[in-house]
Amino acid sequence: MAASKTWVLTDVATGTWMDELHLTAKQLGVTGVSVKKRTLHGGLTDGVDVVEICNGPFTFTILPTRGMGFWRGVYKGLPVGWKSPVNGPVHPKFVNLADRGGLGWLAGFDECVVRCGLESNGAPGIDRIPSKQGAPVEVPLGLHGRIANVPAHYVALEVTPGNPAEICLVGVVDEAMLFGQHFRLTTRISTQAGSDMVTMADTITNCKSTPAEMELLYHANFGGPFMEQGSRLLLPHTEVAPRNARAAEDAQTWDRYLGPTAGYEEQCYWLVPKGDAQGNSLALLRNAAGDRGVVTRFNVQELPCFTQWKCGGAQSDGYVTGLEPGTNFPNPRQFERTRQRTIPLAPGGSYTATVAIQVCDSAASVHQCEAEIQAIQGRTRPKVHARPQAKYSP
Repeated sequence: MAASKTWVLTDVATGTWMDELHLTAKQLGVTGVSVKKRTLHGGLTDGVDVVEICNGPFTFTILPTRGMGFWRGVYKGLPVGWKSPVNGPVHPKFVNLADRGGLGWLAGFDECVVRCGLESNGAPGIDRIPSKQGAPVEVPLGLHGRIANVPAHYVALEVTPGNPAEICLVGVVDEAMLFGQHFRLTTRISTQAGSDMVTMADTITNCKSTPAEMELLYHANFGGPFMEQGSRLLLPHTEVAPRNARAAEDAQTWDRYLGPTAGYEEQCYWLVPKGDAQGNSLALLRNAAGDRGVVTRFNVQELPCFTQWKCGGAQSDGYVTGLEPGTNFPNPRQFERTRQRTIPLAPGGSYTATVAIQVCDSAASVHQCEAEIQAIQGRTRPKVHARPQAKYSP
């Protein structure tokens, strides 16, 4: 078997930098596959690195400048992602995370899959933690954390021959500060030639000599053609609860979607997902006809919480839904700590999680995922709460 090929695109430690790269199928040694790397210029995109990977039917773009997020893709002509009011991808230098009471993260938000964390991943608020001297201090935490706005300091492309061949983009991102946290995200974003799937395999390491507390959530966001009037969300689960009183109004139809509705107030539902014998699970967003769908795959042993975000406003305001597996629910960290949903990491300790995005372009592929969900659900009858629950909502 031929050896794997590696191209280092960025390595701050050695001063390695590749501004542009275009690898054809011939250069990669894989039919129908190509990889392009370039740096954007102008507007809010100025200075953003993008890596476009085409495995044949699936073309998608990764953003090393924005924490190795999955910006958007196209599978057999079907757009994968959503249209945000934000005209991105936005360079982190234009995002003030402290803006508007900690909501500044939203000024850079237009990715299909963006990681939330790593110090915290929930709503903005004040947390109380021990200082360097041990006394409690108040710390303001912004919406969804910092990792999505931290550029990778190492990026490499690996292509492994085979049947099928694998294309993998490796990235290393440090979320660190003096007298604060130091987490390292090492991600392997991979796909196989001809596949309908992209996999993000992550390892989060506590690089400090003292214990740390970590939160991680995958904010996977989709609009049309998968989200529309009559679309449904299906996933094996044991419990679902509305986040607040507004979500409680539609608790009995939490899994159904309206068409674009001007003035729609976002709704969130907290779910306890169910996995198979190995913990593997999936969430399927399917269109009304049942012949198009997008899937978020994850493992409940790694990501035991699932958030459904319904943002059903007008198209111009961001018509989108989030299918979000996580280590916790995106509440203020202080609340999640009291419910024992934050992740303790020993000095040098690591946590791993894998999420995959799959596209269904036919009724047969949608039905196959539905059957998989039903097999995992089995005879378990989920409990649907009509009101917010104290164990899930502050």
